[in-house]
Amino acid sequence: MQANFQASDGKITALYERISQDDDFDGESNSIVHQKEILESYAKKNGFVNLRHFVDDGVSGTLFRRPGLDALLDEVRAGRVATVIIKDQSRIGRDVLEVGLLKRTFDEFNVRLIAANDNLDTANGFDIMSIFRDVFNEWFVADTSKKIRAVMKAKAQSGQHHNSLAPYGYRPSKDDPCKWDIDETAAELVREIYQMCIDGMGTTTIAKALRERGLDRPDVYRRKRDGKPPAECKFPDNHWCASNIAKILSNCEYLGTAVTNKVRVKSYKDKTRIFLPEEEWTVFEAAHPQIIDQETFDVIQRIRDGRRRPTKLGDMGVLNGRLYCEDCGGRLHIKRKANGDKAQYVYYVCHRSRSNSDGLGNCTPHSIRKEIIEQLVLADIQRVCALARNHEESFIETASSKARKDNEKNLKKARTEYTKAESRAHQLDDIIAQLYEDKVSGELSAERFAKMLEKYEAEQADLSAKLDALRPLMSEAEEQTLNIERFLRLVKKYTEIEELTAEVVSEFIERIEVGETVMVNPRRFSHWKDEKRQNIKIVYNYIGAMPQEGDSETIAADANGKRAYAG
Repeated sequence: MQANFQASDGKITALYERISQDDDFDGESNSIVHQKEILESYAKKNGFVNLRHFVDDGVSGTLFRRPGLDALLDEVRAGRVATVIIKDQSRIGRDVLEVGLLKRTFDEFNVRLIAANDNLDTANGFDIMSIFRDVFNEWFVADTSKKIRAVMKAKAQSGQHHNSLAPYGYRPSKDDPCKWDIDETAAELVREIYQMCIDGMGTTTIAKALRERGLDRPDVYRRKRDGKPPAECKFPDNHWCASNIAKILSNCEYLGTAVTNKVRVKSYKDKTRIFLPEEEWTVFEAAHPQIIDQETFDVIQRIRDGRRRPTKLGDMGVLNGRLYCEDCGGRLHIKRKANGDKAQYVYYVCHRSRSNSDGLGNCTPHSIRKEIIEQLVLADIQRVCALARNHEESFIETASSKARKDNEKNLKKARTEYTKAESRAHQLDDIIAQLYEDKVSGELSAERFAKMLEKYEAEQADLSAKLDALRPLMSEAEEQTLNIERFLRLVKKYTEIEELTAEVVSEFIERIEVGETVMVNPRRFSHWKDEKRQNIKIVYNYIGAMPQEGDSETIAADANGKRAYAG
């Protein structure tokens, strides 16, 4: 009777199939094809007609916004469905509350629900066991989620990646998809992008250059390489954008470092991604082959930290982002103004200077002409490189002496404090051991023992924290030697430096401090511009400021730009 009734009123019998990614592990038993065979066989055997399939392939049962289910509910609410048949209750969903709401919707529109393998048929009345099955289905998801989280945590702690989606330049290893091998074609472009940035190109300019060359952007390249169908996208395949470049330039995984535990989902019900703070990340060195060396990566980060957007008038100069005010510490920004019939007058000025209309107005004028500061910096780089190249022993001694002079007082104090703290820590170990002996022998009451132990253990904890803070200072000498070696390797990369380029600046210069222009002889007239001087301090990567003649760290420059010389 039921079948004839459905045929006469034209309503459909909806066969609903769902499979999630986790169900793939069950093989054919839960496949869409297998579910369709079961439901069609059941429907025909029991006389159901007007069959129509609604499918959700690869969708979790904890999600209730699914294309197939939404289409089914649209038909139900339109009054065009007489019966819904599913393989088992878990196919309709794995959330007790949501499944209950779905069942209520079916009841509201007089839709019969059948779960073939669970012997559930709402035409037979209320089945209390269906509630327990719904609870078990949700428990299964919660338990599986807990186990997956434990596996992911174990992988993260062993330096393995959670999935096989390797960054551009790598591909999943054939032996272990949680490990990465270098994809040499993409890796070569990654190295080129780093070099383009060192040469002074910004992320937008690099992206434009790659678009003009017609190169596939990372997601498109990955799909073509792995033989996957293209994803729907309104942009062409070669649409590189600045964010693609920025992501590549900031990704420390190109150093061979595995960074895991960066993201988690809120719960097995809510798949919202939560990005964890950096201190909670798990980091493993040398987890996969290296594409970019540490020194190049550090140079790029310094470039990007100091970069500002180009002005409407164009180039901001190779020193942009490296110039700082000696007094307030603010950056110097480039300015241009007409200089009569001569070429445009270009200079850098402290952005907090009262003379700078864009500034905050709380600093005295600190400015210098672009051509003069570039001349000074080039000359000093040539001086330092010549010393390092031709008089290596003298250079090492000078650099070491400079660092020792800067840190000698602090290091001496740290060594003294460390020795005292270490000695006291050993002494406390002996005292606590003696306390236990006195307690066991009965010479010390339990109450007195507890108070004394609490006191000494608290002191031990304070000493332990103090020792942890002092240890980095104790390795200062080792780090200093390493930095000098890095700088010497950098010098050897260049035979001669004849021009100040963006690459040279980014590799050699950490920061440049510009002093205020002052009058050397205030009794003389101010229009005697040869008497205006200002100090320039150049801080190099790895070694800091290198002393000039007379042990001065600054260069005294003629502010009018007629000459520059060591002070």
